[in-house]
Amino acid sequence: MLLVAWSILKIIIWLFVIPFFIGVLFNGVLPVVRRTIGITFILGYMVYFAVFEVIAIPCMLHYVYNAFSYCTKYYLIAVLILTILGMFRCLQVVKTGGEGYLSLFPGETHASARDLLSPRSDPRMLKMAYSLESKIYWGVFFVLLLLQIVLAVVMSSFDGDDAYYVVESLLAQQADVMNTILPYIGTSTKLDIRHALAVITMWIAFMARICGVHATIMSHSVIPLLIIPFVYLAYVEIARILFRRRQEIIPVFMVIISVLMMFGNVSIYTPATFFLTRTWQGKAMVCNLVFPLIFWVFLWMLEDSQKTFWFSKKSGNKTESYEEYSDSRVLYRISPWIFLTLINMFSGICSSMGVIFGSGLCALFTLVLLLFARNFKAVIGAVCCVIPNMIYLLVYLGLFMR
Repeated sequence: MLLVAWSILKIIIWLFVIPFFIGVLFNGVLPVVRRTIGITFILGYMVYFAVFEVIAIPCMLHYVYNAFSYCTKYYLIAVLILTILGMFRCLQVVKTGGEGYLSLFPGETHASARDLLSPRSDPRMLKMAYSLESKIYWGVFFVLLLLQIVLAVVMSSFDGDDAYYVVESLLAQQADVMNTILPYIGTSTKLDIRHALAVITMWIAFMARICGVHATIMSHSVIPLLIIPFVYLAYVEIARILFRRRQEIIPVFMVIISVLMMFGNVSIYTPATFFLTRTWQGKAMVCNLVFPLIFWVFLWMLEDSQKTFWFSKKSGNKTESYEEYSDSRVLYRISPWIFLTLINMFSGICSSMGVIFGSGLCALFTLVLLLFARNFKAVIGAVCCVIPNMIYLLVYLGLFMR
């Protein structure tokens, strides 16, 4: 019983606490209005996965024996260093009051009718007071979310792909290899180029080893506890931008999304089917998490491009326009492109398809951004954010042509 409790505690720490502290360490690159707990958690996970990718792929290509042990050791050291730095940063924020560094929701005060109607008010800096009806809708959404999580665990679905993906994680955990044993028959083989670079199976194996849980249990019963709320968190951030001045609509939007996910099994190929029945697979994460995150980042940049908004910066009685504020910190202006770079790295971890489709989405949304923002610097940002995808493809082609 104590071993089970200890494993549960380690799961909570490694899947939720550590990514959050990593996010706290890096969320200084975000504008003040984006430094919420939700966005900080997303940022932490993107860094979490990016670090794993730059460690796991070289270990897999360089080491012949005990590759997974080397990967585990290096990744563990890197993550612990980042976490400790994040904890120190968090303590520093708490000690100084933490104003403007981390908040549950954007803004410091609730919005009044005058604030909402004023063309000089920036709605991103305003909190909304939810009505009783909105709170009821939030309650309905959380009930639906809990129902999906419970059913995903107690009625876990199995399919043919488990014979490959889950077994790859299990082989890494127990045989200390990285894609060099054929899962179907258990014999040694050369590196499987088609699946090797999608190291999400190795990340699941790392979590299984570090938490003391069987890799199959980690895949089928633990990963859904993370991915399902994570996907809905991405949709919440999308809704905050889409319904910036009418945030009471957000819970209605989330109820609709959750119902579409629950009853989207009209084909074995729909994203909703992958979301609830194959949650732990990389392709399910690409279509349900990577694509919404890319869409959210471009909505973020489209919102920032609307320079008619004004807001007050807390520096005495000084008031600055959003354009002046953004120009004062170059890092704030490039932070969405940094975020997008990390998301593209995450897409490569999940699936090689994510690299192609993610790059295509970035190109399409950049075109839309150019039409609205009319700033050709967006092309430079778009090219830079897909550099990890280009490196990924070069490595893939290099391995394929051996």
